[in-house]
Parts: sequence; structure tokens; C-alpha cells
Amino acid sequence: MTRYGQGIFTLCICGLLLSPAAAQIYTWKDKDGRIVISDNPPPGSEKQIEKAGEERLFQSAPQQESAAQTEPVRSAPVAAPVQEERMRPARDIRVIMYTTSWCGYCKKAREYLGSLGASAAEYDIDRQPEKREEMLKKSNGARGVPVIDVEGIIIRGYNPGAIKAAIEQRMRS
Repeated sequence: MTRYGQGIFTLCICGLLLSPAAAQIYTWKDKDGRIVISDNPPPGSEKQIEKAGEERLFQSAPQQESAAQTEPVRSAPVAAPVQEERMRPARDIRVIMYTTSWCGYCKKAREYLGSLGASAAEYDIDRQPEKREEMLKKSNGARGVPVIDVEGIIIRGYNPGAIKAAIEQRMRS
């Protein structure tokens, strides 16, 4: 392809991609008063598009509706209905922590859990060999401590972000 041909080809592609028709969004209220957002105009309406800055507005054709229902509606994302989440308190989250007496990160994890309002059943794996075996099963054989079990979410090592995320996830469930 010649240099001239490449330039024309590039210009055509840019023209298609930047076409305003490709980005047209219509927003209207249906007969039941619900807001509808679509890339197609509402059925049976006239296209009456006005520009307000960068935003486009759509007004449906006058029908036997009230004036409030035929006024232009701003094109904006419609948020989903807000549902109240039932949150459990952090103190009700069942946390098990496998530690050793000499581990500094275990101490930090204990303090961090406390700062979140959670408490943990703590097992020293040096003193309780059966708990060491339990920890190894949960951690897929990892021997490092702490290992923290937040109602089935296993965290190996001291990771404040992972601990907080696990507690918050269980508070929502």
C-alpha cells in the first residue's frame, strides 16, 4: 500500500471511531415512570436531541403524558437500588490463630485483630502438637506462623490488608 493509501485508510478508520452516532445514548421515562437508558431511541418517538455542553439530552415525542414525563432527562448512569447490608460485629467473627511464643509477627497479628475489634482463639503450635497438624492442613503444609483462619479464609503470615479484607468479608456474610 502506498503512503497516500495508508493515510486515507487511517483517516477513514479514525472517522468511523470518532463518529458521534457511535456514542449516542438516549435516556427517557417509560409509561410507568421508570428511567430507561439505551443506545436506541425509544420506540415511536421523534429524535429531538439537544446538546448541553458535552452531555446529550433526549426528549420523547409529545404523547398523552404529563409535562413532567416528557421533559429531557440528563444522560447519567442510574445507580442500583441501595440495599442495606446486614453487618455482623467483628467480635462475632470466629478467628483462629496459630502462633508460637517467640514470633514477633504473631504478636503484631494479635494486636491488629484487636484493633479491628476481633478476637481470636490462639494456639501455640510449639506446645500443642495436635494444633500444629491442624495448622499444616489448613495452610497446605506451610510451616510459617502466624496462620490465621477467619471462618475458612486462611491467611499465611502477617498481612494486615488480607486480615482486614477477610474480617470485612465475613462481617457482610
